[in-house]
Amino acid sequence: MRTLFAAILILSPLTSFAAPYPATSTSALTAPEKGLYFLHKGFSLKTDGSNWLPVALSEESILDTVRFADKNAPDAASLSVRTDRVAKNASLELYTRKWMRDYPSYGFEVLATKQFNLNGSPALIVDMLSRAKNKQIRQVVLKNEDKVAIMTCLDNKDTFSKSLQQCNQIIKTFSWVAPEEKPSLKK
Repeated sequence: MRTLFAAILILSPLTSFAAPYPATSTSALTAPEKGLYFLHKGFSLKTDGSNWLPVALSEESILDTVRFADKNAPDAASLSVRTDRVAKNASLELYTRKWMRDYPSYGFEVLATKQFNLNGSPALIVDMLSRAKNKQIRQVVLKNEDKVAIMTCLDNKDTFSKSLQQCNQIIKTFSWVAPEEKPSLKK
């Protein structure tokens, strides 16, 4: 009995440092620089080489959005990543045309749009300006099958070009992950 009690006392401090649930706290799966943070949504996105980290949203996000910001200035520029589901046969152009018509009514001036390929996937860049709020925005929209990812970089007009460098560094790492490529946590 005495040895059992001694063994419990010796081993209990060793187990107290474990995460309460697997793949939480400092797991590689939750490290944004590794790019595995969004695997459950079907894509990867890395923050490696930037000072930007996910920041907590002030309230529950009904739009399934994750916001990234500079760890030294979390209330300044940001990059938000939102996902959506659409019909498989809906084109990227059709999806974006629907909401781009509404931008002027929300006070945004569309400066430019450009279609391009990002890591083998069709994508659309939309650059906008809100003169009333002195904000500049770049959205990058990607579609794969029935999923859409919308990445939005937002900052004050004066400092937008500097924060856009950080946003673009993260955006360039975006890639869709095929279901067979997703790592399995089961053994």
